Amino acid sequence: MFIDANVFIHAYDSGGRQKASCLALLERIRRAEIRAQTSTLVLNEVLYYFQEDDDETAIRIFINICRTPHLQVLGVESTCLAHVPELVRQGLTASDAYHAAVMKCNGIDTICSYDKGFDRIPSISRQEPK
Repeated sequence: MFIDANVFIHAYDSGGRQKASCLALLERIRRAEIRAQTSTLVLNEVLYYFQEDDDETAIRIFINICRTPHLQVLGVESTCLAHVPELVRQGLTASDAYHAAVMKCNGIDTICSYDKGFDRIPSISRQEPK
């Protein structure tokens, strides 16, 4: 399961039901109950989001995510880039197209995300954190 940036952002920033669900998901990853991947681009998005408030907080969150046991961080390989234009044509934003391309290149068909844009891609199954 590919973990989108909004899961990490809600886990570290929001309150209410979404925060609890995201934290529970991350705990299940830490306990190896879920096989999970994310990408360097997701980490960039999270760092950028939190950096607007405070560099040190952003760095702490970035390091915490990088050190999450059983979370595999995938690179954006040049071979994946060939998939990006078609995914944009299918209605994804640039960042989401990159995420979907990384998923495709790594044989991942499920994303954990609140972003309903992924629902446009028939080969991707989207789940919200629970």
